[in-house]
Amino acid sequence: MMKARNKIIVCLAIMGIVLFGLVQGVIIPRNDRKNIQYMAQQQNPTTHDLNSILKYKNKYMGNASNIINLFHNLPLNNIPMSFELFPDKLTAEVNYKDTIENINENKAKKALIYNSTVAFALIDNLEGINYNFTGLTYKVSRSDVEKWYGQNLSDLLKSEEWKSKVQDKLEENEYVNGFIKAVLKR
Repeated sequence: MMKARNKIIVCLAIMGIVLFGLVQGVIIPRNDRKNIQYMAQQQNPTTHDLNSILKYKNKYMGNASNIINLFHNLPLNNIPMSFELFPDKLTAEVNYKDTIENINENKAKKALIYNSTVAFALIDNLEGINYNFTGLTYKVSRSDVEKWYGQNLSDLLKSEEWKSKVQDKLEENEYVNGFIKAVLKR
């Protein structure tokens, strides 16, 4: 009777040790790798997960925590930044604590195109965004972005539409350069 109970206890202890090793040695590292890969994808406008930010959809730009959280979940969120809102002008200002050259100018411009499109699509009464980098400022308006896309920006928020009309286009240098000339004002 005692021998059977001891064998069961030993077997359960061995199973526990094996399961612990499996979790620590395989499952947790795999999840960590997936999280690192996901975070890297969130820095690239062409692979950013639109669904992760839909919760920031809001009628009013005056909700400071909503705008701050939105920009902290968009490409360039790894650059220290501060915010200032101008509700009387319906404008947000994003102050990046770095130069555009340090970030990589091409990467930064694609991110600004993406971030502007997202912000205007999600925040109904936001009319303008000023992006301030050390030594350089870009201004973008809702009307210029809507004119560029030729439609109401919130209509782009369907996954297939977003992928084809926003994200995939950022792979084309001609498209990016055209957007910068037409929409991003220095």
